Amino acid sequence: MENFYLNELITATKGEFMSGDPHAPVKSISIDTRTLAKDDYYIALKGANYDGYDFIKQAIEKKAAGLILSFDVLKLDSSIQAFPTFPSIVRVRDTNRAICDIAAAYRRKWKMPVVAVTGSNGKTTTRDMLASILNLDGPTLSNKGNLNNQIGVPLTLFNLGTLYNYAVIEIGTSWPGEIQRLSEITAPDIGIITNIGFTHLENFKDREGVFKEKRMLVESLPQSGAAVLNADDPFLREIKSGKEQITFGTAEGADVRAKNIRLWPDLPSFEMQLAGNNIHVRLPVYGKFNIYNALAAAAAAHKLGVSPELIAKGIEQAAAPKWRMEKTQLLSGAIVINDAYNANPSSMKESIENLVQSFPDREKTLVLGDMLELGEDAEKQHRELGRFISSQPVSRVMLFGGLMEKAYDELSSSDAHYFLKKEELAIEIKKHLNSDCVVLFKASRGMKFEEIVEAVLSSEETIGR
Repeated sequence: MENFYLNELITATKGEFMSGDPHAPVKSISIDTRTLAKDDYYIALKGANYDGYDFIKQAIEKKAAGLILSFDVLKLDSSIQAFPTFPSIVRVRDTNRAICDIAAAYRRKWKMPVVAVTGSNGKTTTRDMLASILNLDGPTLSNKGNLNNQIGVPLTLFNLGTLYNYAVIEIGTSWPGEIQRLSEITAPDIGIITNIGFTHLENFKDREGVFKEKRMLVESLPQSGAAVLNADDPFLREIKSGKEQITFGTAEGADVRAKNIRLWPDLPSFEMQLAGNNIHVRLPVYGKFNIYNALAAAAAAHKLGVSPELIAKGIEQAAAPKWRMEKTQLLSGAIVINDAYNANPSSMKESIENLVQSFPDREKTLVLGDMLELGEDAEKQHRELGRFISSQPVSRVMLFGGLMEKAYDELSSSDAHYFLKKEELAIEIKKHLNSDCVVLFKASRGMKFEEIVEAVLSSEETIGR
């Protein structure tokens, strides 16, 4: 953090100053005493499985510059107060809210363009592609990993400073109102919505509920802001915001459009129509849906003044996100596609369709796990997935998880198998690895499918990933 002081933090949180120097600089904020460095400010957060107040003593031992604690819980016993050097203390109503308030205040000190990215699928890939493009034009800050919630976004924004020309911030949601809150914190100049799908249905009920939540990013943009929207998405093409809207897709009339798409025999490539230019682009990752992510990134970059040539170069140089259509070539000739970072009904069908499109000449095996957070629609969606799989030209289906048993009931394929143990599933997969096959792994993150992927790959010689 740069040029931010304790009195500004107190104002942002409406906190109560207890001790220390109110004019002291706040150089860094930590939520974890394991990584806390000397002179960091420690904010004690509460979660479902942890209580930051249990580690106040450790924060002081590591010479934290200050403590940010709640009004109702101030665990400072006599042994802690006996420390010879005692940090500054600010009491706030709620530390979990305070970290967002601090981030919002700090973000507004910086005038570089900020882009926020949300959507049911493709957020991280779009974020990474856009960051790759913008980094060719100037240093760009973006989230690390999946830090896209009301803790991760503030921690990302605390890194803003004179080092960066741009910021690309992925924002996610698990319950109504979170996109609005994260938009308020991030204060983006450009907002990207990749698509509207069947995600977090246990809290949003249906796609209409997901749409109402995601569109809050557009509603939260300033009047001078720009919304980048998927023209092929039936929900997003109906948005009328009164603000500048830039569309992307494959349909005629999209501002940034893909045509002449090739999905095989190599990585996807297409012609990108952008501002009167036709530019050839080759993606660094499989999947037709990643073409949409590239178009969204291109639209935002173009709005920020980046040339079409630099946009294409940035897309092609983007690193493929881990566990998202991640390809491993085995020495035997078999191909493993790990797309098991997460899954919902929309992304599951897209991944299967793209496997079929990208590898039409190979024997295709699906290894699928439960789609979580679907609420009362969980059984219905898994049964529908089973029927969808039956319509696809795949050779073999292997399913794991309590909900996938419902999909198994709907399968018409004779070469379909349901497993209760990951060890047995891994053994069965290895029996069918050969020079003609491609294997897709897909499941919700909570299913920990990386354990199965590693069990398969650990005993196989690979050419590369």
